[in-house]
Amino acid sequence: MNREFYGKVIIEGEIEALTGLHIGAQRDTSEIGGIDNPVIKDPHTGLPYIPGSSLKGRLRSLFEIYVNSKLDELKDQYKGLKNYMKGSCREIGKENCGRFFNRELHNVWIHVCNTYEEARNCPVCRLFGASGKESNFPSRVIVRDAFLTEEWKEKWRKGEEITEAKMEVGIDRITSQANPRTTERVVAGAKFNFEIIYTVEDLNEVEDDLRHLLMSMLLLEDSYLGGSGSRGYGKVKFHIKRIAFKPREFYETGDEGKIKSTKQYKSVQELLNNINDVVSLIKPQGG
Repeated sequence: MNREFYGKVIIEGEIEALTGLHIGAQRDTSEIGGIDNPVIKDPHTGLPYIPGSSLKGRLRSLFEIYVNSKLDELKDQYKGLKNYMKGSCREIGKENCGRFFNRELHNVWIHVCNTYEEARNCPVCRLFGASGKESNFPSRVIVRDAFLTEEWKEKWRKGEEITEAKMEVGIDRITSQANPRTTERVVAGAKFNFEIIYTVEDLNEVEDDLRHLLMSMLLLEDSYLGGSGSRGYGKVKFHIKRIAFKPREFYETGDEGKIKSTKQYKSVQELLNNINDVVSLIKPQGG
């Protein structure tokens, strides 16, 4: 085992909700006529936010499905995948049955490598981390909680609605009895500041990891974030504002002159197309 540190890549920008966004919260009390399914809110401000765990979990799940779909093709490149075959252990009801989705987590089956070395050689666990049965592999990606931008906080201060109560009705197919319910969601157009940090631990794996991270973000833009995505909720878009590389020397001296940034990219797609611009900031630092 070995672990090194070369610096951190900081990706900052805004997440825009293109359609209503619902990331649910636990209800403490029930009120007649109240919201049945509230969104999660910052307890200090009462404003909705996107938990980093929700965003990271969604990025990981989409990337896991991508890797599972190309598993046979990727085995030659990533030795950590060689013992898996496509599919889920759910049908067998036993963890580590040899299929890719091998771990049960609260009745949900996901992929998690069991050892450090296996995770080190798995594109999913190397990037997003693994809590293995035998040893852990720390995530190279940190996804911060995303809070409303100042522009949208100001709109809220001026009385503009940040969330809406959307009425939905389930209808019994035999009796036609209606079961109305209200779901709270963040209004379309709302923007949140996001920050994703990638820790550079191996110069030979930087391009691969960053490419997979951006691929996951691109997959999310054509999928959904939060609940009820198949019914129109949760379409989001990333607006990239800044890409910076903070090398080891910055943390040794605090000298901001050591920080390097790329030009601005408007979208994840544009950044992915120019991934070498980011990689070129990093590799010279490692010598």
